[in-house]
Amino acid sequence: MDLNNNNIGDSTELRARGNWNDIKGQAKQKWAGLTDDDLTYDEGKQDEWFGKLQQKTGQKIDDIKNWFNDKTDNATASSKGTELRARGDWNQIKGQAKQKWGNLTDDDLNYEEGKQDEWFGKLQEKTGHAVDDIKSWFSRTF
Repeated sequence: MDLNNNNIGDSTELRARGNWNDIKGQAKQKWAGLTDDDLTYDEGKQDEWFGKLQQKTGQKIDDIKNWFNDKTDNATASSKGTELRARGDWNQIKGQAKQKWGNLTDDDLNYEEGKQDEWFGKLQEKTGHAVDDIKSWFSRTF
């Protein structure tokens, strides 16, 4: 399975987004019965992994995926910048952003590593929308 249907392996994505060890710690706090072994992810075994987590937590698989997706959406600025450029569909996402907010240019959508706050501030200024709304749109879009 693919956490957010973006054709990027979940193991790669989970490690690329934020601090995986921190996320594992949060998962163990949320679901006290989980161990490090339970949270060891093997590439290509997504179904088995989520099934094991479902058995251990008693939660629905979709709820578990959503929890991990929410945690990974709070990634650091540097991993988010790397992630945006690593996705082959970034040009398509930029096109969708320009369609949504007609006054954005390619220059507005150039992301510089470590300057996430400035970038979202610039987008807020250009679009007139709240930063949280813009972040939410980008998260939903990819």
